[in-house]
Amino acid sequence: MATLGPYEVHPFADAFPLIDGEEFEELVRDVKRNGLREPIILNHDRTVLIDGRNRWRACDEAGVDQVFETLPARYTESMILDLIVSKNMARRQLNPGQRALMALEYERYYAEAAKKAEAARKLTNPSNQHVTQSSATRADLRTAEEWVEPQARRQQRSDERAAKVVGASGRAVQQAKAVARDAPDLAAKVRTGEIALDAADKQRRARIAAMPKPERVPSKPGPVMLTLRTHDGAEVAYPKPSGKATFNESKGDGISWAAWSWNPVTGCLHGCTYCYAREIATNERFRPGFPAGFTPLFHHERLDAPANTVIPAAHRDDPAYQRVFVCSMADLYGRWVPQEWIDQVHASMCANPAWQYITLTKFPDRYVGLEMPPGAWVGTSVDEQKRVRIAERAFQQIDGAAVKWLSLEPLKEPLEFTDLSMFDWVVIGAQTETRQPGGTVPAFAPNFEWVARIVAQAREAGCRVHLKPNLLGRTDSGHPGMQLPDEYPLP
Repeated sequence: MATLGPYEVHPFADAFPLIDGEEFEELVRDVKRNGLREPIILNHDRTVLIDGRNRWRACDEAGVDQVFETLPARYTESMILDLIVSKNMARRQLNPGQRALMALEYERYYAEAAKKAEAARKLTNPSNQHVTQSSATRADLRTAEEWVEPQARRQQRSDERAAKVVGASGRAVQQAKAVARDAPDLAAKVRTGEIALDAADKQRRARIAAMPKPERVPSKPGPVMLTLRTHDGAEVAYPKPSGKATFNESKGDGISWAAWSWNPVTGCLHGCTYCYAREIATNERFRPGFPAGFTPLFHHERLDAPANTVIPAAHRDDPAYQRVFVCSMADLYGRWVPQEWIDQVHASMCANPAWQYITLTKFPDRYVGLEMPPGAWVGTSVDEQKRVRIAERAFQQIDGAAVKWLSLEPLKEPLEFTDLSMFDWVVIGAQTETRQPGGTVPAFAPNFEWVARIVAQAREAGCRVHLKPNLLGRTDSGHPGMQLPDEYPLP
């Protein structure tokens, strides 16, 4: 950052060329005769010079004391940028090309200011940040108000604002972008007034046309693209899979009670800080599989997976290979999910009733009245006391499920249930560490008393109990830990 005397010069103000020669000498003479008639503007803490570089230099040359004006603290960076533009445009005769280049500078500094303001907003109000979940028995998410407008639209809005503030045409701004990108030497001449923008753009295009053309290599045909839709109707391009849709075989102990997962819907809006599903969907490694990130998305091409999946011969007697965790990367029954998505997924399940479909949601009210396949395990996820009443009310009304189960993973606080007899199976787990877009969310283990009280209540109600291995932490051969209840619903 440039300086004048004890002051730093705002970098956007410094983008305007200083006056020199006869024009500067005339300003010096005027300051000697009349003093400084327009004060120099500083920021609120008087460390940054916002406007008046030429006046400061003229006072220094004339031996006249500078006169200052201080901006109020309420001035945001975007307000300061607009002030710099208005002051400089009012006193300078800039041609259309120079205005367009200044619009580019304005756009760059405005984008940086917006980014800093957003970071400050998140720091002061962290509850609005995008957060997630943590172990493999859930798929929960954030509030719908947090969706950001598409990047192309944001860029268009930024271009339009820059052009309007500086007084340049949209066409000139686009020309200036092309010249600045492809021919910086010509952009420098436009900035000093040595050449017009149209002439610089014409030279730029002539240079590009004169460049040797690369040899054309026959390209391989691209993949056939499907059009998927998000919960709010936005279209998302997705490569059509080469083979038939099938279930994904689960690896590891994250989903220890099902050998398969099936995700005809991905993404969620709950906003759980610990969400393992968001960690996966926002990981750069898995970007091709999640073209919309963690925005709820319907994969209609996966609806035939129940009909196409075959249990390997070696596992035909393994009960886990009959079980399918439906939407491990989403909450299929979230408020934002269109009813037609739920209807199509349920139609596929009911048409292929040989599987034991395992579902899980934080909105169990949407189960009520749905047609369930005969082997369905219908579950709800409760991590805080405020969800207990919702779960109990809904499960008192649910009929037609082979198993009704309760997931308390992660168990974040002591929970008080009025009655657990409406459930057949209770699963309890800890919060595992996840790496979210906003940083690492640490692991969290519930108190023993919280777990023991629920286990005792479940036993009294006749529930089967499954405690996840993550409640013990490290359990290798040298640290075996204790034997945890590892029960499953009775056939």
